[in-house]
Amino acid sequence: MMYLAAVIVIVTLIAMASGKIPPVLALAAGLSIAGLAKVATVQELSSGLSNGGVITVAAMLVIAKGVVQTGVISRTAWWLLSSVEGPQQALRRLILPVGVASALMNTTPIVAMLIPATRDLEQKRGVPMRQVLLPIAHVTTLFGSVTLIGTSSNLVIAGIAAQSGVSMNMLSFAPVALPVALVGAVAIYLMAPLLRSKESDSTSTTALEWSVEFLVAPHAIVAGRQAEALGIASTKEFELTGIDRAEQGVALDSVIAEGDRLIFRATEEGVTSLWKNPLFGLAPQRLYAISIGSGVHGNVSDIEEHDNIRVVAARTHGHLSHASVSPGEILFVTGESVNVVESSGAVALWRDAASRSPQPEKTWTAVGILALVVVAASFGFVAVELAAVSGAVLMVLTRTLSPSSAARALDWNILGVLAGSVGLGAVVVSSGLAQEIAQGIERLSGGSVLGIVVVLVIATALMTNLITNSAAAAILTPVGIGLAAELVVDPIIVLATIGTCISFTLINPFSHQSNMMVMRPGGYTNASFARFGAPLLGIVAITAAAAAYLLLRP
Repeated sequence: MMYLAAVIVIVTLIAMASGKIPPVLALAAGLSIAGLAKVATVQELSSGLSNGGVITVAAMLVIAKGVVQTGVISRTAWWLLSSVEGPQQALRRLILPVGVASALMNTTPIVAMLIPATRDLEQKRGVPMRQVLLPIAHVTTLFGSVTLIGTSSNLVIAGIAAQSGVSMNMLSFAPVALPVALVGAVAIYLMAPLLRSKESDSTSTTALEWSVEFLVAPHAIVAGRQAEALGIASTKEFELTGIDRAEQGVALDSVIAEGDRLIFRATEEGVTSLWKNPLFGLAPQRLYAISIGSGVHGNVSDIEEHDNIRVVAARTHGHLSHASVSPGEILFVTGESVNVVESSGAVALWRDAASRSPQPEKTWTAVGILALVVVAASFGFVAVELAAVSGAVLMVLTRTLSPSSAARALDWNILGVLAGSVGLGAVVVSSGLAQEIAQGIERLSGGSVLGIVVVLVIATALMTNLITNSAAAAILTPVGIGLAAELVVDPIIVLATIGTCISFTLINPFSHQSNMMVMRPGGYTNASFARFGAPLLGIVAITAAAAAYLLLRP
């Protein structure tokens, strides 16, 4: 039975690594075959559905969405980068705060918020985003492994370990992960200039064909400041062309006041970029791109008057409210709900163009909820999954997120892969394969602690660059527990080593979502990932092995 289990696991991992089959489908097929072959029970194969780590990941996705929705990350990034003159200065300002944030929440939204911030920095000050994005993406993955809730793989490890009687808390991973993150951050900072040369075509200039208008809301960040100082006067994506105050135009270098109407020319991407900008205090509504239906004629003000939607942008060279509309015309609009847009007689087709504009007034609520979750889980007041779920519920009860926004925050593909990975780990355990692998590693290393640590670090780093982090965690966790039992050492340190090395997604751009997110904006290639990541991988792997050995040696 063990050999059959080995075949099922290996074939599943090969299918996941091939990229030709979605990981969730490969896992589902592998688990189905394992169940039919009676390699594991249905309860074991479906254990991921009730795994505390998977539940916590789902809740933390909602909490992260709530924090991001306030715009606190984008505002902080803007504040940190507002006076930056070079890429090394940008990294000095970003590494520590980004590292701390990555240890407390899902890294993906952090990277997502930094992409437009670094793009603006390149457009306004000529600081190449190429030398900032990839280094920061690697910082988020390394620092994310420091805490239990920083990465989904850590939560999977803790969930599987709990089933074996090994309890891990918020900082169980820190003894190995923190020195690795600190050494890695220094190495990343020193190596960033290696990314100087551009390997892809620069972004082509697109015409500023959209007219965009915003009213400055009360207490908006932009009020009381000049556009030039805020970096919104002119970029490649948009340009401020007018400021209307009490129906009268004022100079573009005037101090902006509450109630002013700001008029921009923008590219299509610039429209969504402006909408997501936290400076204007826009209403917490989604942005939609609509196509005007047949038989509809008039101008923008007619649509706003009769259909209860507000037009944000249109292709026109005049005043937005006077812009004429005709069938097939594309407009960017917002409304109180999607139902308002769908029920409008002027709308033939529509699509989401951007999520809700940031809600700065909910910043302290969202940050407070995140802090409560971290404190409650860190000091053991409640189980981490209960703390996370309670925090997610509070995000909705405090109206930081609407119920529909909270539901959309759940990435079912990620959760499916996590649950399936836990089931695959159950196959490794129930078949005796985990124990056999542990004994094989012990024999290969000669039974020495240093040898076992080196083999474990190398094996984990290789697996995490070939398959999903969660699958690597699910397979290696029972192996690590078996090794700890064979060596009579602390299993928590062994698991912390595995969790730390799973963050070494430094070579393969497709091994981590953050890598894929920065690849196109930064103009990176597979070769640039390998050239930058290979020496970095060597540095952090040696650091991880040294830290683990010092903690495990007799």
